[in-house]
Amino acid sequence: MRCSRSLIYPVTLLTGLLIGGWLWPDIASAETMYVRAKTAQLRAGKTSLDKVTADLRYGDELEVLRKDGSWVEVKTGAGQRGWIFSNKISSTKPSASDSELASLGKSYRQKDASTVTASAGSRGLDKVSEGYAKQAGISKDVQDAVDRMAAYRISDQEVEEFLRKGRLGEYAQ
Repeated sequence: MRCSRSLIYPVTLLTGLLIGGWLWPDIASAETMYVRAKTAQLRAGKTSLDKVTADLRYGDELEVLRKDGSWVEVKTGAGQRGWIFSNKISSTKPSASDSELASLGKSYRQKDASTVTASAGSRGLDKVSEGYAKQAGISKDVQDAVDRMAAYRISDQEVEEFLRKGRLGEYAQ
């Protein structure tokens, strides 16, 4: 049986694509994910205590390099590589309305934050919060309790132990 020349090119191309996918499966099956969390950090390793290599934004596109349990190694559009916990990403691209809502929230926070200095936070409730507390009838005792909670600091080791004992984050089963 004689093979037509017009079939040789498509068959060769198809064979090359199939072999390429078998030899280099990472290239053939690149998966795109999107940051779905309001705040997400790219880390150097697979624990919440590893060094943060980049702060990611809601909707950022990530290329999946590999998965290891609940952690995913990714590459950003800027070429940064690192690990992110899987519950912070989604295969679904955020809709335009999601990003508009996030932008609105960001612009609102920036307007409010501009009236508050960094030292005001260390002195207790800022002016906006004090005004709300007064209007809502929140007692001074409750305001003071909030100030004490806001001033409390927890070490990385305490956070790690809390996550491990509570089987939260990367320790969830």
